[in-house]
Amino acid sequence: MIKQIVVLTKGAGFDQEIRSYLVNLGYDVTILNNPDAVLESLSSKYFDLLLLELNALQLNDPIAFFKSVKEVDPYISVVFVSNNDNKLDSAVNAIKAGVADYIWNPLDIKILLRSFNKINEERKSLRKRRWFPRTITKESSFCGIIGKSHKMRQIFALIEKVADTDSTVFIAGETGVGKELIARAIHSLSPRKDKSFVPINCGALTESLLESELFGYEKGAFTGALKTKPGKFEIAHEGTLFLDEIGDVSGAMQVKLLRALQEKKVERVGGTGAIDVDVRIISATNQNIREKISTHQFRLDLFYRINVILIQVPPLRERTEDIPLMVQYFMERLNKRMNRVMKGVTPRAMRLLMEHYWPGNVRELQNVLERAYINSDSEVLDQLNFYQYIEPSGVPMALDLDIPFNKARALLIERFEKHYFTEALRRYQGNISETAQKTGVNTRTLWRKISEYKLDRSAFKKNN
Repeated sequence: MIKQIVVLTKGAGFDQEIRSYLVNLGYDVTILNNPDAVLESLSSKYFDLLLLELNALQLNDPIAFFKSVKEVDPYISVVFVSNNDNKLDSAVNAIKAGVADYIWNPLDIKILLRSFNKINEERKSLRKRRWFPRTITKESSFCGIIGKSHKMRQIFALIEKVADTDSTVFIAGETGVGKELIARAIHSLSPRKDKSFVPINCGALTESLLESELFGYEKGAFTGALKTKPGKFEIAHEGTLFLDEIGDVSGAMQVKLLRALQEKKVERVGGTGAIDVDVRIISATNQNIREKISTHQFRLDLFYRINVILIQVPPLRERTEDIPLMVQYFMERLNKRMNRVMKGVTPRAMRLLMEHYWPGNVRELQNVLERAYINSDSEVLDQLNFYQYIEPSGVPMALDLDIPFNKARALLIERFEKHYFTEALRRYQGNISETAQKTGVNTRTLWRKISEYKLDRSAFKKNN
């Protein structure tokens, strides 16, 4: 339903009586006198309708301006108001271009409201959702994993193929890409789905604690062992055991893991007999496991055992086309969790989300949205706060070997430059002179890079 209206008019040309009448009816009416001000306002504020008086200042080509408006917000309705009732061709061309309605001055409130009712019916029948340009469908959601990009569809297909087997799966990818979600998806589609899925973070435990967690212990095996406790292998019997961050496992534990996988038997700490276990193993790491093998930090024979099927999960910056869908998904979850009705994010905020480097990947996106959600008093999110992240050393650089070397190198340079200049502008709060001085890049080059990568300098200013 139309509620928020912005009017582009020349000076005080918009009938004040009409404006007062609309306000009394409950419409929120904003009057602007400059086309650039309209575009800037549309990028950061919710509007249902643009009422455009064709005599507005600096508006030589109304259709071109209409297209610019639609680029900023594809879901806003636009009504042209003309002073010349003889230009019927102009009205026909405007309607063909997609303008919602074309009416003439002097404005009549009855005609205006009739136009609003017509537009409301059209919007209702089309079921457009202005803040979420895409909807989550079966094609874009797979076992709770959101994505329509080519790389994610390839992963979904591989998950379906491997789920029916009992092969071990090795999931590689940066922190926060959703490795456990993929492991759970494999389990949920497998013949073991009715049995337990048991995850354990191998990097969060000391060697002795990890051993007792994985294999269990007998009563009295050590101080504090007041009763017998089964390990994760036993708990996951006939189900799936997910060994997260397996790259952090010590050499001694690697030997014990290899033996358990080969013999399909475990022995509790302090125990005297082997226990048979039927477990499917899925493991994951955010480290460069091949580098650890080359430096003798990870056993090659264990790697061969766990790496029958490899799933390489791309970082979020390599599948930015999935971000709008993820934003919708996380916002709907936040609405349910916090019992609010947040409509989404502004076009400006969406642009920032699409341009961010995302070192923390999907987990960082979720945190950024939740932080903005909590701090927002509006019905749409506009102000975002991206914390500084330090990328962990040893994380493998994501490479796409399906494209030629020269193109891959150019893409890598482009990603680096975009990330570098984004973070530099953020650090120096959008101050071009200071950014250029601190980075050693001349101002002309800096402006060129800002234009090339479509960086929104105003988003980094101190007051934002």
